[in-house]
Amino acid sequence: MVHWLRRTGALLPGSLRPPDRAAERRRHGIERTLHDGAVSEISTLALELGMISALVRDAEVEAKLAAAQRRVQHVVDHLRQVGSEIYPPVLASAGLGPGLQAVAERRGLWLLLDLPRGALDAETGSRAGLLVADYFATLRPGSVVRVRVRGRRIIRVSITDQQPGSSLRREHRAVLRCG
Repeated sequence: MVHWLRRTGALLPGSLRPPDRAAERRRHGIERTLHDGAVSEISTLALELGMISALVRDAEVEAKLAAAQRRVQHVVDHLRQVGSEIYPPVLASAGLGPGLQAVAERRGLWLLLDLPRGALDAETGSRAGLLVADYFATLRPGSVVRVRVRGRRIIRVSITDQQPGSSLRREHRAVLRCG
């Protein structure tokens, strides 16, 4: 049975599929491309519109430039949101604990973390963080979530949540291989 589960990729109830190394790197690369490419270019455009606006003395043109700046800023904000859905950049920069706390706060979740004493290596922490962040996306604001991470070479992730207005506690687990 275990061999069939491994071969087919089937999941048991309550099991979560962690991202593999290639998927984690691909998602991080896409987020970086969005941020360093499109977001940077559009932010530069917003600055240029602001500089042009400072030179213009026509009220109608100033109003049109201000409207264009607001639209450009909306596009930048939207691209940043899309990028953080693909791969929350705070996971790469802040580490697993602070990164998950930031993601949970942004989603309006109450988070209890139980992490290993020693730091996980960057790749393992990133994969575990991405797994948990993806799960957070399924929860309603106000949910209470407990995340427990254990292990060194084999990482066990346990996520227990209780959504607002429900007395039901759900538990999900995942295992990541490191190395």
